[in-house]
Order: sequence, then structure tokens, then C-alpha cells
Amino acid sequence: MTDTTTTPVPRGEGTADGGAHGGAHDDVVRRDVVTSMQRLTTESQRVAQAFAGQQGLGHIDLEALLHVMQAEQRGDPVTSGRLGDLLGVTSGAATGVIDRLERAGHVHRSRDDADRRRVLVHYSEAARAVAGQFFGPLGRLSATVMDQFDAAELRTVQRFLADMSVAMAEHARGTGDRSAAAAAPTASASAPAPVAPAPPLHVATPDSPTAPGAAR
Repeated sequence: MTDTTTTPVPRGEGTADGGAHGGAHDDVVRRDVVTSMQRLTTESQRVAQAFAGQQGLGHIDLEALLHVMQAEQRGDPVTSGRLGDLLGVTSGAATGVIDRLERAGHVHRSRDDADRRRVLVHYSEAARAVAGQFFGPLGRLSATVMDQFDAAELRTVQRFLADMSVAMAEHARGTGDRSAAAAAPTASASAPAPVAPAPPLHVATPDSPTAPGAAR
């Protein structure tokens, strides 16, 4: 039976030194990469759904928390409007997500000191503690895996994953408005993700948060 879950593998045009790709062997490697990504997708989703069940949160909440956490790590807290853009939902739907997360104690709001009209969304310390307890062991396992690669190899992996994330986001933008899903978190909490994994918070470095406090 044909496996309909396999993502088509594009054939490259050449290598960086101008030579040709390795033909059939190159295609096999590419298929292996796709298969590995799909396995990571499945296992990540299982972990995310387990935490979602514990926290009573929905499919889109983990993504929102991830954006909040990353923005704070950059020193540039996200606004509700910017969060809506990142999630691909309307401002009203983003506000609903933030309201839900705030009621659960995962985030809190504050006024921007430089512009009191702007409301910033922050990741709470209580959520950080809960996430650390759940994702801490996974973070240590991920660190063990990364220890097997040198810095140059990890930079290549990071560049590949970053570019694949951009490609996935581009495709996602064409799949429609996600506002309905944001408004009905519990109904979508158990929905599978066929290709894209839950945000890989478990590969955070030991000195950074391992997860933003909830799961999809």
C-alpha cells in the first residue's frame, strides 16, 4: 500500500562545488531526512498532547506561549497584535488565546513603559516552573544527543531546521485562517499534526526554559 504521509522529495540541481548530486543515493538520503522529520513530528506531538491534557490547554496555546517565551528571551516582549500575526489569527482570536492563558496562570500582561498604549504579554514564572518539571528530563535527553555533534555540525542542523521552519510557515499561511481553532482550544487539543511537529521546546539549552508552560 502506498504511504500517503511521505512528503515529496525535491531533486536538487547541483552541489556547492558545481558538481551533480548523487542521483538515486541523494534521493534516498533526502527521503531518510523527511522520514526522520516525520518521526520527530509524531513523537513531539505525543509529548505536547500529554502536557496539553495535564494543563487543560488547546492546540494553539503552546505555539502562543512559544512566541511569548522567545520574544522575552530576545528582550522584546510581544504585543497581542503581534502575537496574532505570528499565530495567523485575528486580533480578537489572539486576545482570546491570551485571556485563556492568563486565566491559567501561564502569562500576564503589562503596559509598555515607553508607550503606555501598548500592552505586552509576558511568560509567568509559575508557568516556567511547571514546564521545567515536565520538560526537564526531555531537555537533558536532548542535550545528550546534541553533545554527539560538534559546533559546526550543530550550526548546519540549526540552519537546516530554520530554513525548513520558514518553508513550513509559508505553506501554513496558505492553508487558511486559524482563528476558529484558536477560539475552540479543547476541541483541537487532540488533533494530529501530520507534518509539522509541536514546537521543539525540549531541545532548549540547559540554562534556558525548556518549555513555555503548556502544550498544544
